[in-house]
Amino acid sequence: MKIISTIALALLSSTIYLPEIAQAGPKPSIQVAQLRVFAPEIDSFTLYPVQRLDPGTELFFVLRGTPYARATLTIPNAVQNLPMREVRPGVYEASYIIRDWDRISENTAVRATLQRGDRISSTRLQQPLVAGYSDRRFQSLYINRFTAQPVQQLNPGTTLNFTLIGTPNATATFSIEGVAYNIPMREVSNGVYRGGYTIRRQDYFPRSAGTVTASLQSGNQVIRSRLDRDLFAGYDDGFNTAELPLEIITPQENARVSGRVEVQGRSAPNATVNVNVQATSSLAGLFGFQRNILERTIRSDEQGNFSFAFNPAISIPGTRYEVNLSATRGDQTSEQTLVLFQN
Repeated sequence: MKIISTIALALLSSTIYLPEIAQAGPKPSIQVAQLRVFAPEIDSFTLYPVQRLDPGTELFFVLRGTPYARATLTIPNAVQNLPMREVRPGVYEASYIIRDWDRISENTAVRATLQRGDRISSTRLQQPLVAGYSDRRFQSLYINRFTAQPVQQLNPGTTLNFTLIGTPNATATFSIEGVAYNIPMREVSNGVYRGGYTIRRQDYFPRSAGTVTASLQSGNQVIRSRLDRDLFAGYDDGFNTAELPLEIITPQENARVSGRVEVQGRSAPNATVNVNVQATSSLAGLFGFQRNILERTIRSDEQGNFSFAFNPAISIPGTRYEVNLSATRGDQTSEQTLVLFQN
């Protein structure tokens, strides 16, 4: 009996103290690594102003910012969260045809949003919808294009040349992250600014490549734009073989055209340039057409210049022309797209 009582007491003791032993033991520590997602950046939000806001008029918007995100725009009393298509990295486009029941005025505050993950950035259109409309709430600043003439190698003494096309009579600068900041650009013609930077021996271009940005300022208003491609791709022991250059000089993006359209550009000397022009139009939003109006191959001259022209097949006001260029030389390729509208 004594043995049985001793065993029972031991079991009872275990029953009492085991939970306390479990609670006293250290709890496992689990650390979860969290990926930090930054809010997307919006560089600019623009449109080509129209002559009037009648039903059937097409509004065309361009948003530039962080690539590979989700972009939408909202026009109060008309449409909400209209998707914008990413036509090339960081460039989003959308068009909207005004309907009979829409209530859109010259000072309607159009907004765009750019979302990546759960982070959202938003901006308001800082220009009027109607050409020539004046309102102090809008700023007239815009940047149509910020480009660079690529070089073959980044050696000390090499000059990097940049071109900005935007609002005339403003102050333009550019910055190369980690290298130089706020370098002035000179307005060489109406709305065309150019500037250069000569590489110094002490400059260091990291493998990840710095971001090149341009700023345009008028009064207390400032807008910015980034180069549409990595200027410093292919870094190798202090030398850099740049991408094949391809630049559209005229006409400007989103320009209104009529009659014969002439396009001038620049690439590497003796490069092959493939040209494709697509026309898209609609009437009052009811029906439309899409037509391939030009497809040809040309070659740049000894200075890298090239030009071509096309005639609109059907001259319908508001017709959208998408000019797609692809340059090749050896195993290098480069692409550019230009959007124009029929007057």
